[in-house]
Amino acid sequence: MKRVTYFTRIIFLLIFCACSFSCKGPVPVDVVMIDNELFFVLEEEYEIISLRVIASMDRKKKGTVENTKWMWGLGHDLTTEVEKRKYPKLKQIKYGQKFEEYPEVTGPFKLQNNVEYTVVIEMGSKFAIETFIIKNENKAIMPKPVFKRQKDRTYSVSGDKDGNKKLILEPVSK
Repeated sequence: MKRVTYFTRIIFLLIFCACSFSCKGPVPVDVVMIDNELFFVLEEEYEIISLRVIASMDRKKKGTVENTKWMWGLGHDLTTEVEKRKYPKLKQIKYGQKFEEYPEVTGPFKLQNNVEYTVVIEMGSKFAIETFIIKNENKAIMPKPVFKRQKDRTYSVSGDKDGNKKLILEPVSK
């Protein structure tokens, strides 16, 4: 009997360790539209492993492969050795932006108004996922933000020396 209990504890410990190392922690990503350009903004800089934007075509078939369309994707060929892959450190990503670090690119395809999209960003031990809809008023909304702190966020825009837009999170008034 003691042997069975000991064996059970070892199995439980192994499962717990495996889950602890394989679990990824979520981080927020804001979806912001400025001057008809869509941005994905993280709270801090991360090494981006991959990114994909997926459209949900028919809400009645939610969760099925036929229901989704890959709009934009960045990643690496899985046959490439991990040591040879390059991962840029980014805090904001413009939809359709080109990166030489990613040899595998899908799209970008034109995004439509009033369609539900999901962005998924993998960052090693972290990931970000958010659902958004582009409205007619040049506005992207997140119907149900993953994190409460994402509600009512606003961004200001500044330009860098190359003319690129840089989004700056404005303090939330209480």
